[in-house]
Amino acid sequence: MHLPKNLPPNPMRARKPRLGCLGSLVAFFALGTLALLLIYAVFVPWAFFLGGRFHVLAYWQGWGRLHSKTSGDYVLFVRFYPTPGGAHSPGNWVRGVAYLCTPRGEHFQLRLGGGMGKHLKLSTDGEAMHLYMYNRPWFYAFSPADDRPGLDLHGRWQNPNLVMDDGGSISRAFLPDGQAYLGPKRSQPATRETLQVTLTEGSYSEFESACQAPRP
Repeated sequence: MHLPKNLPPNPMRARKPRLGCLGSLVAFFALGTLALLLIYAVFVPWAFFLGGRFHVLAYWQGWGRLHSKTSGDYVLFVRFYPTPGGAHSPGNWVRGVAYLCTPRGEHFQLRLGGGMGKHLKLSTDGEAMHLYMYNRPWFYAFSPADDRPGLDLHGRWQNPNLVMDDGGSISRAFLPDGQAYLGPKRSQPATRETLQVTLTEGSYSEFESACQAPRP
């Protein structure tokens, strides 16, 4: 028996599965994330154990209160992860984002940077840490803008917390009534007090709840 030529394709024939554009994009990002985590695991393994607890992703976030005798409570949230520091910057560096709400109810989103010592073990308990934060509006690349308010924190890991003080930076950035000072830099307020803060691991929603709660 002779079969006719040029038969139409059989719709029941099994087709090879295709990922498609969306599937390929998801696979690309998954592989990229895995590669990044492997790099972190090799070069900065401490990033998975900040605060004395293992994190699947190499970052840490937490929040705390800074109590001012003159203006009241400031609430601070930080989130940071490892970043290269460069050949001329010995140490282990981090970057990320911070949010600050003031006693007046103002909210500031700040860029964050900082670092620790050069030789770190898996446990950073007892290690000194420096964090600095500054304002950077979205239009900064097109028109340099004022980077105030800024904070500067120094302290140590006391697992599971990060215990720090602001070195007077809050009192230099804000007026006694809690309003951010954005006037002439030559008239920037002098240091009035140094505030203590214990950053405890927590979520942004916990920070927001603390901001909305009545202040002492």
